[in-house]
Amino acid sequence: MLYINKFIVSSFFLLTSSFLSVAQTSREELSAVKEKAGGNYYAYPTPSGKFTEVPAGYTPFYVSHYGRHGSRNMIDAVDSKVARDIMRQADADGKLTKLGKQTLLYLDTIINNMDDRYGELTQVGHNQHRSIARRMFNSFPQIFSGAISIDARSTNVHRCILSMGAFCQELKSLNPNLNITNNASARDMFFMCNDTHLGAHKASDSQVRWNKMYNNFCEQNAHPERLMKALFTNPNYLKEDKAKSLSRKLFNIASDIQDMDGINFSLFPLFTDDELFGYWQSQNAFWFGWLGLQADQDTRDYEMACNLLRDILDKAEIAIASKTPSATLRFGHDTGILPLIALMHVGNAYCRVSDLNNLYKSWADFKLIPMAANIQFIFYKNSVGNVLVKVLLNEEEVKLPLKTAGPYYQWTEFQDYYEEVLSHIPNVRSSVKSTH
Repeated sequence: MLYINKFIVSSFFLLTSSFLSVAQTSREELSAVKEKAGGNYYAYPTPSGKFTEVPAGYTPFYVSHYGRHGSRNMIDAVDSKVARDIMRQADADGKLTKLGKQTLLYLDTIINNMDDRYGELTQVGHNQHRSIARRMFNSFPQIFSGAISIDARSTNVHRCILSMGAFCQELKSLNPNLNITNNASARDMFFMCNDTHLGAHKASDSQVRWNKMYNNFCEQNAHPERLMKALFTNPNYLKEDKAKSLSRKLFNIASDIQDMDGINFSLFPLFTDDELFGYWQSQNAFWFGWLGLQADQDTRDYEMACNLLRDILDKAEIAIASKTPSATLRFGHDTGILPLIALMHVGNAYCRVSDLNNLYKSWADFKLIPMAANIQFIFYKNSVGNVLVKVLLNEEEVKLPLKTAGPYYQWTEFQDYYEEVLSHIPNVRSSVKSTH
């Protein structure tokens, strides 16, 4: 356990002084921008565009990137069609209020909009990646001038491939001389989005405790009574379990509307601010526990990103040795980027919390994995060949648990630190260079 102790000690002061103060989330924050309650459905926000001045004499020469696909439709038809069918039956029974009838019309519109397009990238998501690419190009023009080589890879999932296409099309439109190669192969999944080991510890004592804690937390945050009174003329029209299920499904649908094309209404007004906050807290806790970060968990599932980190380190070595600028672009999922930033302790992506009621104060999924979430490693070199690296999470500078204050870190310090991290993870491949 030397690695864990060293990791905690090295990052303790950063975590307690700067990370947690920045990470503070409030109920008022979600009330002001209700779309944030969507968590990982939150449509990508516009970044501040504020960067710390580059140290004198240094020029960017390489960017290594991992981006989640852009905004998409809901993965499947279950929530929307089950909710619609319940409301249709209530309408046939003469039990819908005026608000209930309007909600049913909205559900019909949403389903017609998404039918046969579940899980697909929307134009909203397409535009997100074009905008991120444009900002990357304009922020680091030294990297993207001339006929540089760009290695772009995607998971073999439709929405990720299209996200890669939108990103690369934008870069190509800004500089037609770019030499971009595109790949989307199952062969790369072991590092692009490796969740094959999940479920191996489902019956472990800590996982059983977590499941019970999480289920109790969800129950604590589910209050459908007011909404049932607003939708149905008889507030007891649905049994308690079915009322809770319908309320949660309507929340899930409301969360995804911001990612859809051609929808000019919102379902968030169905909920009070307290109800939205409660449902978001449950969703936020899901992702936290999925990583194995709750204080009683001992699974460290964020280590599934070990081969992705290995790939980032290996590709950086190749780029540093090269005499020409280059870029490595990767397009995947929230389940790819979230473990990576937790493993690397990027910003506040890693923390340990015992009481889930306090989780929102230090960890918020919408700040970490909105649609089109991305991490960018920007490499700089001076005239004598010294290399610095800066990390951007969702295009904002973030701190790392290194001795240097940041945001510009010595590559040697960065490399040594994360090689040490990988050395304590079983089954990480010694190198991924030979697979490409």
